Amino acid sequence: MAIPDTTALHRLLDQLDVCIADDLESEFLDFKPWQGPREDLKLACEYAACFANAAGGMVVFGVADKVRGRAQAIHGVRGYDLDVFRRGIFDGTRPGVSAEVFEIEVPEGTGKLLVVRVPEGASKPYGTAAGLFKQRVGKNCMPLDPMSFQHAQVRSAAVDWSGAPALGLRLQDLDPLQIERARQVLRSKSPSSGLLELPDPAFLSGLEAMRNGQVTHTGLLLFARREVLAQHCPQAQFHYVLHDGETSVARNDIDRLPLLEAVERMEQVFTGPLNPEKEVDLGLFKLRIPQFPLEGVREAVLNALTHRDYLNPGEVLVRHSDKELVVTSPGGFVAGITPENILRHEAVPRNRTLANALVKLRLVESSGIGRRRIFRSALVFGKRRPEYQTDGHSVTLRMFNREAHDALARLVAGLDAQGAEVALDHMLVLDALLTQDFIDAAQAAEVLQLPRDDARRTLDAMCLPPLGLLERRGHTSAATFHLAKGVAKELKGKAAYTRTRGLNPIRYAEMVREYLRDHQRIENAELRELLGLGNSPSAQVEASRYLKKWSQPDGFLDRQRVRDTYVYSLRSRA
Repeated sequence: MAIPDTTALHRLLDQLDVCIADDLESEFLDFKPWQGPREDLKLACEYAACFANAAGGMVVFGVADKVRGRAQAIHGVRGYDLDVFRRGIFDGTRPGVSAEVFEIEVPEGTGKLLVVRVPEGASKPYGTAAGLFKQRVGKNCMPLDPMSFQHAQVRSAAVDWSGAPALGLRLQDLDPLQIERARQVLRSKSPSSGLLELPDPAFLSGLEAMRNGQVTHTGLLLFARREVLAQHCPQAQFHYVLHDGETSVARNDIDRLPLLEAVERMEQVFTGPLNPEKEVDLGLFKLRIPQFPLEGVREAVLNALTHRDYLNPGEVLVRHSDKELVVTSPGGFVAGITPENILRHEAVPRNRTLANALVKLRLVESSGIGRRRIFRSALVFGKRRPEYQTDGHSVTLRMFNREAHDALARLVAGLDAQGAEVALDHMLVLDALLTQDFIDAAQAAEVLQLPRDDARRTLDAMCLPPLGLLERRGHTSAATFHLAKGVAKELKGKAAYTRTRGLNPIRYAEMVREYLRDHQRIENAELRELLGLGNSPSAQVEASRYLKKWSQPDGFLDRQRVRDTYVYSLRSRA
């Protein structure tokens, strides 16, 4: 089931002759009689919060929910203002709910019903300005119980679970070996840090592993003895699976480890024979390319452990095969972050105190650089772009070993050696052009997760020395870009540049004539495919320009409209 649209709602109203509105209600739909604009605005705020805390829903005002018969049940609404209702719902909920408020026309009553449609909230939990928190359960709005309320706050990062006291934990429950491990990490990265001079209690307080003499959940995750961690936070489970075949497992490790030890364990795996390297010639030197770059693996594991939802009973799962590395962590993205903006969105830590401690230990960045580092570590070796996925309950990162492109790795390494640094944005564009001939600003904006103007500036910069990676075709905002001659030859072969640059219009006409002798007719899309123009808006315009020119009185094509498009055929005299 889902939130009904207007058509479905009208169909439901037609059923009121054989049942009451209450029978039609669901987890996504509620009917309410109209009492008046002030009373029902208050009720609308309650239902907006209720539906936003669940999967979204719709409340319809102007229908008695206990009366059988459409004419008797529908009495309609009056005396309201749509804009006042929209603003009132937003102002009357915390955080503000942006509900869709609209009317539908009916023949009964006042002739109108008022509909409030609410999407699922991205910043749960939601409540009214008066402090009422409810969630849709079945056909009812039920109060959020304290545990559900806490879970919703932690999921949305409204409350920092990692900074709260770990009840029942004492300083003696922390492992001196884990504390020393943290000191060694910090010493290796920042030997002059003032934290290193502090005794253990002050060191722990500096990391906010202790506050006011109490061990926090951050202290529990970083420093607790294993048996203490298992007792107080059994969900802090780390699961590593090594696949040696499609359906077979060579290693299956399940542990509850202090966080730094878990990260060190993964570093040991990926610096050993389970992560073999291959060598690629680079002039007098050799470039060593691992199956999975250690820097990216470390960032992926740290992100999973740092930003997971620790009130979720799930585990951090790492699946490792020779084709891909898959890291899954419990808890969806924090509000505002999606796979489509993951490279640009500012960091929103779910566990801020834990994230701050890792920043102080110089293990992670506080500015979201880690995510970009994951992408760069893969692309710099010519590997496929990593992928983030989420179902709202967990986040999965896939890093690929297959489809590595040695020539791209050589190109990037060579430019870096010459002092022409190839930035992540440049590599993302090159990665896209491995599978297509052209890219325009709109496509680049999607690839780079940037506004179109910024994406165009990136493309223009790639055309200029010292990079010289691209060439531009066209001088308008619809211009397309393709690989420069030497780059195309290196990455795609000798014929790639000639094919991409295309032939002159005289040869285009010969190709079209030859095509039409075999296939009798051609459309814009088929012409673009034939000439290798691509699918960008500018390519469509270019193809239309050729077709228009060739169908002029002195041309060789006849044009005919078929349904909603034009098709072209060879003139008998051509």
